[in-house]
Amino acid sequence: GGGPGGCKSEASCKDYCNDVGKLDECVAFAEQNGMVSGTELEEMKKIQSAVKRGTKFPGECRNRATCELYCKTPEHADECVAFAKEAGFMSEEEIKEMEKILPLMRSGQMPGGCTSKEVCEAYCADEGHFDECVAFAEKAGLVSEKELEIMRKTGGKGPGGCRGRACQTFCENPANQQACFEFGKEYGLISEEDLSRMEEGKRLLREQLEN
Repeated sequence: GGGPGGCKSEASCKDYCNDVGKLDECVAFAEQNGMVSGTELEEMKKIQSAVKRGTKFPGECRNRATCELYCKTPEHADECVAFAKEAGFMSEEEIKEMEKILPLMRSGQMPGGCTSKEVCEAYCADEGHFDECVAFAEKAGLVSEKELEIMRKTGGKGPGGCRGRACQTFCENPANQQACFEFGKEYGLISEEDLSRMEEGKRLLREQLEN
């Protein structure tokens, strides 16, 4: 029966909906037909709410592609962060982190000249950029003295030689949990209280298995 604006194909519907002015119609259609849910739908509704409040979009951008392109330029960082805060895209923790990073971004001191979280994370996942990224994290005040000490001791590698977000995936695998526990114990990532609880839990489990 046709989509928003009478569009008849995926390409024509995307073309029609590629403008914040048509957001209400397009989000309603996508939601009613089960095309979006969860985080994606929540993000759309935040944009919808921002439009209704008359929030000024960075550089007067009208769709995701032009907004992202505009916000990749460090000179637009303040404007884009202000929009993200107003639209509710950033948590309090992310806002505090960004406020530390902005002065360094403005002065071109980002690792490898990266301009977005994704690009910075990809750059810093490379072992060859470890020292540069640790120095940046220290300068920006993103890590504590204890975290810096651990990063330098481990060379930025986690259990099984994992790096960055890959460590979370590695440690979610039940087969790797002992390696992750030992790593946390060795480098002081687990408090004494947690350690004693874990050790007690393991002891009780062993007793139950023996029984």
